[in-house]
Amino acid sequence: MRRVSLACAALVMWIGLAGVAAGQTDPGAQKDIANMLEKLSKRIDALETRHESDQRHIEELEERLERIERPTTDDERTREIEEITEAVKSELAEPQPSSSPFGLSASGFGATNQLNPQTTIFFDGGGSVSSRGRNKALNRFNLREVELDFRAAISPSADGVVILTLEEEIEQDRTGDINTNRNVDIEEAFINFHSLPHDLSLKFGKFRNVFGVNNTLHTHDLPQVDRPLAVRSFLGPEGLLTTGASLSWLVPNPWDKYIEATVQVVNSDGGDESPILGGPNADNPAVVGHVKYFDDLTETSSLEIGGSYLFGSTSQDSDFDANLFGLDVTYHWLDPDPSKFHSLVLQSELFWARNDIDRGPFRSERNTSFGAYALGQYQLNRDWYAGLRADYTEFPNSESRGTGDSDFALSPYATWYISEFLRARLEYQHRWIDNDRGSDSEDIVLLQFTGVIGAHPPHPYWVHR
Repeated sequence: MRRVSLACAALVMWIGLAGVAAGQTDPGAQKDIANMLEKLSKRIDALETRHESDQRHIEELEERLERIERPTTDDERTREIEEITEAVKSELAEPQPSSSPFGLSASGFGATNQLNPQTTIFFDGGGSVSSRGRNKALNRFNLREVELDFRAAISPSADGVVILTLEEEIEQDRTGDINTNRNVDIEEAFINFHSLPHDLSLKFGKFRNVFGVNNTLHTHDLPQVDRPLAVRSFLGPEGLLTTGASLSWLVPNPWDKYIEATVQVVNSDGGDESPILGGPNADNPAVVGHVKYFDDLTETSSLEIGGSYLFGSTSQDSDFDANLFGLDVTYHWLDPDPSKFHSLVLQSELFWARNDIDRGPFRSERNTSFGAYALGQYQLNRDWYAGLRADYTEFPNSESRGTGDSDFALSPYATWYISEFLRARLEYQHRWIDNDRGSDSEDIVLLQFTGVIGAHPPHPYWVHR
């Protein structure tokens, strides 16, 4: 800055000398040069003032950083970080959005993609080997799913989401023949009004229901290769997805804790493979409710507790219905030293159902069933995770399994992030099968590769990178 000032001063002296010479012959030119000299002088003063202000600001930030690096208490360090954060936020403050909740301007996905949605393609495939060699559906490579995810802002308070899936389903029927089906489906398609008054948000369309934690995850975002047995038995092989409306409310409370209540009024079909909801001809609507409590236990650990409820028709007969209750608990811990990339996730979900089973004309029964899973996952370093999941399930309304049947499984697994966009996973599962024909067991090795093409989505809760 000093060099600039000296250069400007030299320029002013040169112009002044030129003005003196010009003044001997042209008084008008002398006046113009005098005005120019005055403007340049004011500009130099303004630049010097700004330079001094910037220098003081830099020195203040350097002093704060030095105080953070010096040995201090956790409270002092936290206070300094908060002060610097607020200072940076104030300098980078963005303009306020439009006051109209339905105006067309910037929103959750930004103003630049109003005509070009954020697009992501997920590839999810792998293979499996089973000790039950006669089950050909498990002894093969499998392209499980290709998912196309489109998201864009519709207004400052509403986003649009469309997710298409190309699925490969391989099943072995009772005769031992393999059936391979490749289907194109709309997994989710909804408009999310996320900024309604009174801390409300409204979702309308087709979406994953908020029953527990695992059900809200897409297949490629699961912490393991497959869904827990209880989720598949009570909600379906791909979880529970329905069409309807979902209203969420951030509940104000005197403890200043995060409490969210959600009510979803949806169709009773729940997909062709729903084990509880009765299908497209069942009476509508079905109702899903969920309450979530979240709290930070420490600066690096948190606890989430949720309760879920589902009511719907189990068949075309309106007298047949189901009540499904769920409880979920998730504990998350991060290493206080971010450079170590260590984290821990402990999670469990419980399911209990009381439902009617339609056995044909003049045949029905009221059944109660229970299921649960528990998992623990530890992050070894930035790219590697290891975990163990225990499953137990009964079967609430299955054509192939009896009401007294049950399955139990243990599944250790390891996940490797090859890159930010590519992940590999290996899982081993030992399964005990108890049915009316006796007991059996099965050993399965599962391999999974998941790739991301396009815009990188947010990581699921169990990933720390």
